[in-house]
Amino acid sequence: MQAEALGVLEAASWGLAGGGAAALVSFSAAVKAAGYRWPWRAGNGTEQEARERLWARLFVLGSALLLGALVAAAVHGQMSGPWPAFLLGVGSEASVRGILAGVEVAVRKPEDTISSPPDTAATPAADTAGGDERANSS
Repeated sequence: MQAEALGVLEAASWGLAGGGAAALVSFSAAVKAAGYRWPWRAGNGTEQEARERLWARLFVLGSALLLGALVAAAVHGQMSGPWPAFLLGVGSEASVRGILAGVEVAVRKPEDTISSPPDTAATPAADTAGGDERANSS
């Protein structure tokens, strides 16, 4: 007997929980790295800089939560329970980062002669005739 697939809201909720779990682990590591102080207060900075670091951390937390929910909701039809949705939420940030790491952005230069036809004189006669002379001489 096959289990019923999760609904989109249920999958998104479990993905949200998974994203929160991943963010909590990251936050715990940041507190430890800051000498068991709040990471946004660690260091010699002004109160304004501490507020900016706090808002940046809250943005990262919100991004992890949203990304976990979106990834789990996107595949809700293939999941039959909360555990896969939770795991997708936990791994969503690393998965998307890995996918995007393979994307290469190349800048194309605009062509100078867009309206002129391509140069056909540079094409060898053997290629345009449909064969290579060496292959035909055997």
